Amino acid sequence: MQLKQRLNFDRFYQRITNQKYRNHFQNRTTLPLNMPNNLKSGDQDEVNINLFDNAGLSHEVAETLRAIACVADANGTEAYLVGGIVREFASRRRHISTSPDITIIGDAESFANALTLKLPSCKIVATSKLHTAKIKTGDTTVDVASARTDLYDPWGSIPIITLVDNIETDLSRRDFSINAMVIPLRPNGYASLIDPFNGSKDAKDGILRAIRPDAFREDPLRIMRGIRLAARYDYRFDPATELQISESIDDLLRMTRNSPQRVFNEFRLWFSPHENLDSLVELANRYDVLKALGIGAEILADAFSNFSTEETDLTRFAAFAYLIPPEESRSLVKRLLMPTSWTEIANDAADAHTIARRCREENVTDLELHRSLTGVNPSVVRSISLVEHDNAVGARFKDFQNRLRHIKPDLTGDDLINLGVPQGPRIGMLLDELLALRIEGQISIVDEERQHVLNRLNDD
Repeated sequence: MQLKQRLNFDRFYQRITNQKYRNHFQNRTTLPLNMPNNLKSGDQDEVNINLFDNAGLSHEVAETLRAIACVADANGTEAYLVGGIVREFASRRRHISTSPDITIIGDAESFANALTLKLPSCKIVATSKLHTAKIKTGDTTVDVASARTDLYDPWGSIPIITLVDNIETDLSRRDFSINAMVIPLRPNGYASLIDPFNGSKDAKDGILRAIRPDAFREDPLRIMRGIRLAARYDYRFDPATELQISESIDDLLRMTRNSPQRVFNEFRLWFSPHENLDSLVELANRYDVLKALGIGAEILADAFSNFSTEETDLTRFAAFAYLIPPEESRSLVKRLLMPTSWTEIANDAADAHTIARRCREENVTDLELHRSLTGVNPSVVRSISLVEHDNAVGARFKDFQNRLRHIKPDLTGDDLINLGVPQGPRIGMLLDELLALRIEGQISIVDEERQHVLNRLNDD
């Protein structure tokens, strides 16, 4: 039976105590959610879709959300679906995210613990003093956060968090209108979109609009997050938000000095496989975000067009680090206090940048290339083969990746000792000779290696 409910906006509106945002909630919107063809939209406040059964979610995600709704209901807690799934519902996008984000009224970690009792397969994988928890059930990862307010004192610092008992206050602290929408989770699955800042219209129009004039000043990371969202969804900033970005870019520059690890935690998300890195870098350059990060080089358009979603974040970062001058790459990892794995990738990319320049300017032999690139992280070599605009240089790196790096002598040091080579540096010298002969194609089988070693012993 098709069920229709109306969201109680009297209670919704009465909770709003901040006069500054009262006018936004007066312009509230509720929308039917991604309705199947056999359902028609009723009045704007009517609900005629079951979130769990007809919304395009995978079975596992739907059942996880159903369990969350039941646990919240049993504990007298309000739970709301937020984030990517809501954005995609609102914009009528066919792709539905598989990692739900949940906001609850109450303590996130306590709620996560209650959820593990309901779902035996559910495990808590992380918690944070910022009142968040990450849980995993099957292949589904859920981020749970407490409804809260954030106080940035000073601006750009880690926020001082205060838990709140209503979703409206939580929505008012957010960055963009498309992120200030929620769907209440109820056990029966029927719900409406709560959209006080008209984010659904902005989502359908492809607009990123900050909901407050000081949004970027209080947390400049929102500029980087906005660029990531604009690139992913092919959105554009509205003129007022563009002006706010330009007025706040110096705040982002200062934040790289004062809170480098927070900046890195946002920066690393740029390289997630599902992000549109070409568009992201173009936007970062257009809005001077790259300059704020200390990157003056302009990366060619469509430089990352050969990357598939199968490439790892480190491979994608390796390509980015390779495409900027080596000194900027090395400086960036120091400035943002990157972890060891990212630092090593950036340093290898800087070294490979120098090797590629030699390949363009000199006649680098296969043996020299082998010696230069051996020890460079394979992710760096692969990334260069995908982004190098000089086809001849790209082909050299691809040849190393597919052929040269696998070449090695069949004989070992022990084999050479058994052939009569005395222990000492001579063994390493002969193994190096065998490698060179293999690469140059002068020998191809182990018997030829033995004969070469015997000939060298006879020469002595």
